[in-house]
Amino acid sequence: MMKLVKIITILLFTFYFAYADVKLDAKSTFVKGEAYTFKIIATGKDIQFANIEKIDNQPVDVISTQNVVNIINSKMQKKIIKVFRFFPTSSFTIPSFNFTIDNKQYKTDSKKVEQKELKKSNLSYADFEISTSKSSVYVAQGFKLKVKFKYLEELNVQDLSISNADFKDFWYKQTDNSKQYKEDGFIVNELEFLLFAQKSGKLRIEPFKIIMKLLDLNSSSFFNSSYSTRQIYSNSLTIDVKPLPENINLMGDFNIKTSIDNLSINQGDAVSYKVEVSGYGNIDDIKDFKLQIEDAQVFENKPKIDTKIEDGKLYGTYEKSFSIVPSKTIDIKPLTLKYFDAKTKKVITKKTKSYKINVKQKSSKRPELLTAKQTEVVKKEIIKSSIKDKIIFFLLGCVFALLIVYLYNYVINKRFKKQKESNLLTKIKTSKTASELIKVLAFMIKKDDNLDKLIFKLQNIDNIHEFKSIKKEIYLLVKEIEKGKK
Repeated sequence: MMKLVKIITILLFTFYFAYADVKLDAKSTFVKGEAYTFKIIATGKDIQFANIEKIDNQPVDVISTQNVVNIINSKMQKKIIKVFRFFPTSSFTIPSFNFTIDNKQYKTDSKKVEQKELKKSNLSYADFEISTSKSSVYVAQGFKLKVKFKYLEELNVQDLSISNADFKDFWYKQTDNSKQYKEDGFIVNELEFLLFAQKSGKLRIEPFKIIMKLLDLNSSSFFNSSYSTRQIYSNSLTIDVKPLPENINLMGDFNIKTSIDNLSINQGDAVSYKVEVSGYGNIDDIKDFKLQIEDAQVFENKPKIDTKIEDGKLYGTYEKSFSIVPSKTIDIKPLTLKYFDAKTKKVITKKTKSYKINVKQKSSKRPELLTAKQTEVVKKEIIKSSIKDKIIFFLLGCVFALLIVYLYNYVINKRFKKQKESNLLTKIKTSKTASELIKVLAFMIKKDDNLDKLIFKLQNIDNIHEFKSIKKEIYLLVKEIEKGKK
């Protein structure tokens, strides 16, 4: 009997490899957002595999290739197994593919694949659920999403991973309220997210998928552990999102304030102006503040925005600094902040105070030339001399007097220039921040193109090393500029 079974098996095996063949192995449904895989098996001696690059305009990848060679009755047969993967977006059809096997043409069957609507998994050993603190919100209004997954304690769970959390149309941030506990024979895991809708309408949160890796204690392998995986889906949610009033993009509760370091300066000096916004809500969406001031040059730093979860809400700060160099007395107008308050359902407008910067004009009075004090000469003795001698002595006296005046003015001017240069270079050297250095150089703006470029670079400095490097360049350039004036 056993011999008969062996003979039949050999005959069937030989028959199988006696003919060339190609077939498609594919599922008839897929889940949107997940990879769809299919397999093509080609059998024969000489196989020319079809080139499959796209299906339904989506790129297709080969994720594995297996070559099997069998020799039956001195005849070689080859089998090629390829596994393909792509990400479909809607129902599609796998077309028929052409193969050349042993100089003959073969085709795979086409197959229609339908999109499957995901539903919550109904299992006795595990449950996966998502829920929200609000079902109706405004655009940019924060609400909480809780993810809860539980499984029986006796399961040998080795790993849990959420693979397709889809927060499309929502900005989100995970909170610190994650926890694990036991309840009625189940181990419960909870995660919490803070969500903000980015547009209005009926927004759907698709089901989450969790992959659970289990240790198989019934495995016959002694040396290697055997694992199995389970894919478990949660429910879906629909959030009704209402639009904000026109031209409003902030939602929450905010405060705004400004500060300035000086209200009275000399012409050519700079003042530092700072804007600060703080509060609860979507501060990341705040519109950047700009200053347009006539009769003044305005330099600005990049705004700094920091956020954190505080009391289950998103708390944030916005800070921005300006350096203003006015040419005459100016007014800095109030800044306006508008946001929508969900509690009162009203648009709140807050304004900062205005500032008047008094600029002291430089004096146009020219310095008086210092001259030696003339002393009265009293003649006590009259010396007789010729007219020629008098003329010679007079000319020599004039030359000598002019030489003394020239030397005196040269020494005074040289000392004055040297002192001025030393003061400017010393101030550049001792500047410790970009803002401080800009104030020192404010009076030199538009005097040299290269210097202007370096001053503008000071607005976007990220670290102290970059500041030191630019300061060194400025020092050397100013030194060269001063030399050129000598």
